[in-house]
Amino acid sequence: KPVFRPLMLASPLEDEDKPKVDLAAYAFEWKWDGIRVQIAAGPGETRLYSRSGDDISYSFPEIIAAAGFDGVLDGELLVVRDGQVGTFNDLQQRLGRKAPSAALLASHPAFVHLYDILFDGEKDLRPLPFIDRRRHLIALFARERPPLMDVSPLIEAADWDALEALRQSCDRSEREGLMLKRKDSPYVAGRPKGPWFKYKRDALTLDCV
Repeated sequence: KPVFRPLMLASPLEDEDKPKVDLAAYAFEWKWDGIRVQIAAGPGETRLYSRSGDDISYSFPEIIAAAGFDGVLDGELLVVRDGQVGTFNDLQQRLGRKAPSAALLASHPAFVHLYDILFDGEKDLRPLPFIDRRRHLIALFARERPPLMDVSPLIEAADWDALEALRQSCDRSEREGLMLKRKDSPYVAGRPKGPWFKYKRDALTLDCV
């Protein structure tokens, strides 16, 4: 049965955390400005869940149709037009629609950047280190080639200065910031402090008199 498994979440990266973080032990990827989802697909039935476990399958029938694999994947749901990621407001036009019209499906096409894999068939991959799970994810994607999805890329940063420059590059973009994930971290439910950090761009604020 395509049941929901609780997602692994990240802790905010604070300044006091940085001296304790060995960057060599972490992999880095973009934090996209969409919503976290879980695709639970198996023979005869597929479900799309939000991070809280709500079944949102009916709102995104094209993602359900695209998930022809047998497994459980973790990713970010977005609107993508001609290779360009839309705004969060674009995605909001799709959220909560039980029966989206053909016009809405065409004007606001859904897409998933895949982050992680929990199951490949019946094989539970959650105890494996992140870097090994990612190899399984890439292998499944190469084998199945599901449309309307891709594997979110890892990015390189040699030190904190390089990481900060990448974070600053997210201003006024479709990216919210960066994710730091320990290469040896298993996939565990909840928000354990240390294995995963989110390093978000600064809020766009203006002080006025």
